[in-house]
Amino acid sequence: MRRVLVLLAIIPALCFPALSQTVLNPEPVNRADNLPTPDDNGRIIAMANMGLEDSIIIARIQASTWTFKLSDADIITLRKDGVSSRVVAAMVDSSVANIAKVTVDDQPVQIETMGQAKTAGRVVNNLSGDLTPLKENAFLEGPVATTSASPMPKITIRLPKGDSIGNYILVKLNEKDDRRELEVGSGTGASGNRNGLASSAAVRPVKVIAQGDSTFQLLPANHLPAGQYMIYVVGSSDEQRDIYGKGYDFSVLR
Repeated sequence: MRRVLVLLAIIPALCFPALSQTVLNPEPVNRADNLPTPDDNGRIIAMANMGLEDSIIIARIQASTWTFKLSDADIITLRKDGVSSRVVAAMVDSSVANIAKVTVDDQPVQIETMGQAKTAGRVVNNLSGDLTPLKENAFLEGPVATTSASPMPKITIRLPKGDSIGNYILVKLNEKDDRRELEVGSGTGASGNRNGLASSAAVRPVKVIAQGDSTFQLLPANHLPAGQYMIYVVGSSDEQRDIYGKGYDFSVLR
């Protein structure tokens, strides 16, 4: 009888070895759309419990791409866990921000406004006879960005409500002694490019990975050579206000 019982125990394992392996060694799931929704409330609670001043915590919130859960129950929990009303208000403001929050290699990057360096060329408007700018060099002051990154930087963008990841383009800037430049199309649309750039030569291809909750990761398709780069915001120019584009700049060091 014992021999019969032993055989009965062995037979299932011999007949279904693949089933046993699947149960013990399940395939890992790596799809970005299966990631849980980010929740950085714990960061704020930890900083508050460490005794950091409200102004410091608020500054960190404003410079971050953190995502908060802010239902009525969440806010009550935050207050019970020692987070001040000022900090909670900053968390709410951060959640409805009207500009993207960007990090490069986990470093917060502030948005920069480009001015006009010079007009690169002019053409005659056939209708009015006026000289019309063909393309313009927008510029950022300073030879290098304050944020440095690796040749394969991890770029994370958290979008404001109603924005699209298609409005963010990775470009390489032209380096000058005292500034960095980017050729942009004129306000008349003479360049014919919808993204606002005078040509596509500066654009660097990227892979876009959705991470949920309006957050995306941009991964360069190839290693970036040493130089100056920007995540350019399409449609950000407003020449009436002397704004020739906006973006988030960083350096890849030699």
